[in-house]
Amino acid sequence: MTKTRPMMLLVAVALLAIGIIQYKVGMAGEFVLMGAFLAITLYRTEYGLYLIALSLPILTYRPLLALILLFVLVLFVTAQNYEKLKANLKNHLNLAVFLFLAILLITALTSVNVIESLKQFMLYYFISFLLYLLLVMKLDTRETLYRFIVCLVLSASLVSLYGVYQYFTLQYTSAAWVDASQNPGLSKRIFATFENPNLFVQYLIMILPLNFALIFYSKSLGNRVLFALQFALISLAVVLTFSRSGWVALFLGLGILATMISRRLLVVGLIVAAVSVNFLPDTIMTRILSIFSPQTDSSSAYRLEMWPSAFAMIRDFWVTGIGSDLTTFKKVYTDYMMPGVRINHFHNIYLMNFVTGGILAILLLLYMFYQSLRTAIVSLFMNDKKDKLLSYMAKAGIGSLIAIASAGMFEDVWHQYRVDFMFWILLAILSVVYNLARARKEQVQE
Repeated sequence: MTKTRPMMLLVAVALLAIGIIQYKVGMAGEFVLMGAFLAITLYRTEYGLYLIALSLPILTYRPLLALILLFVLVLFVTAQNYEKLKANLKNHLNLAVFLFLAILLITALTSVNVIESLKQFMLYYFISFLLYLLLVMKLDTRETLYRFIVCLVLSASLVSLYGVYQYFTLQYTSAAWVDASQNPGLSKRIFATFENPNLFVQYLIMILPLNFALIFYSKSLGNRVLFALQFALISLAVVLTFSRSGWVALFLGLGILATMISRRLLVVGLIVAAVSVNFLPDTIMTRILSIFSPQTDSSSAYRLEMWPSAFAMIRDFWVTGIGSDLTTFKKVYTDYMMPGVRINHFHNIYLMNFVTGGILAILLLLYMFYQSLRTAIVSLFMNDKKDKLLSYMAKAGIGSLIAIASAGMFEDVWHQYRVDFMFWILLAILSVVYNLARARKEQVQE
């Protein structure tokens, strides 16, 4: 595993360079990238998975889409162990994911603007489902799972480094991201390769628990130091996004993870947090304190003003929802909107799914989250501390899931393709951990 890390770093740097120059070379560069990816995946299938993990926060949507579709093509043109693939698909989480995607498809088909809804479904949810299935089927060994997660952490470290660089080189960021009246010392928030800081932090809070678990899983001091440095870098990027919802979500996710690893870790963490409060810059302290007075901050107040409209729409359309296309949403929302509160979504995945898909959509969303947690917990019991990697990754998956589920109360975590893909990757990791723990248990019983 140690020998592969320098190669992963080289590939990640190369992908970062490709992501930058693709704007210059256009389609020609993308075709070269696709050809290289196809050749590498045909050579070793798992290498294609690592490249997807490395390129996730770096490449734009079109190249990422092409990578996923090329991987599907490789599965069709190469020999596969179909019995093993089918076995990997047999668990309750996979069924919950399928049911949720099915209700999203039904919602799209019954929308007023069917074409617009189907386009959104196919380009985001269906492609995400394909990515989920690919990972569940092909991350079929603990070594492949470990390397894939290392690649996720490595690419997150690179974009975090870019984000920190951004903080020291940008003069200011969009005024829409900062309430200057409440945060006079805050002039910039990092967003790296993402569209805004809130999207960036949603991606990072799913990575950090995995990174944290790798520190404790690693057997060598060198690996522990490396993962600890990456954790510090990504954590710094989270701080510099100045995203309060991200901070709260990460606090919950890491707190639960630390408790599962060792209760002493939680105590130490709380002591460190209490002491560090005395040394935090005023800009960070002001931002933290504003969490407890949402009415005084324009961003928080904006959410509080839009949510009553969501409840009113749910009251009238709770059975079927209004449909998933943006055109219909805007048209219906105008009848319920508060004066001056113009939005494209409700900054809350639970309210948004209830409004667009009705009672079945919200129930299946909650069922999917329930099965995700249940799958991770069952994996822990099946593994029974026999395999450290599976144990730590199940715990990390719970931490990441709690973090993103919490963030989903204040943000639309499926609003941007990189965050959307990472969410389904996280669920796939939980499914893979379950499959590996089950296979290990069955092997022992034989």
